[in-house]
Amino acid sequence: MGDLALLATAFAFGVGSSLLPMFLNAEVYVVALGTLTSSRVFLFWLVMALSVGTVIGKAVVFDLARRGASKFRSVERKPPRNRFMLRVRRFSDWMLGLLDRPYLGAATVFVSSALMVPPLAVVTIIAGMSRQPLWLFLAMVFVGRTLQYLVLAFLLHAAF
Repeated sequence: MGDLALLATAFAFGVGSSLLPMFLNAEVYVVALGTLTSSRVFLFWLVMALSVGTVIGKAVVFDLARRGASKFRSVERKPPRNRFMLRVRRFSDWMLGLLDRPYLGAATVFVSSALMVPPLAVVTIIAGMSRQPLWLFLAMVFVGRTLQYLVLAFLLHAAF
């Protein structure tokens, strides 16, 4: 029963971190999983449950953004602090511009899911407001997040 509860917790954390990314950080949760789980097979299933939860949460955010696209107002952003941040912002803006193209936008979603640049929370909202197909968006989120979580979890599992 304890293993099932841990899988359900990972799933719930995935949903929660998709809906409230400022308060529930999935990467920190994966770090804890990687360092505290003794079985590699069980660690894999925990990561899968977290990924599925993340995809379901992102589907909700995507749908809300799609429904509320006409009510969205642009927010003025602060200028970057240094040249590196300026380059990151330019890259991020370029990637976000691709979201209006269904299949090139999938590359943006994958990169954002795997590398967190641009932030997936922002990509989810903009993808929901664009012409991005839901099935393609969710597939790229699942693949990108699963790869990121597996790499992070197993690197830390091997270290401890």
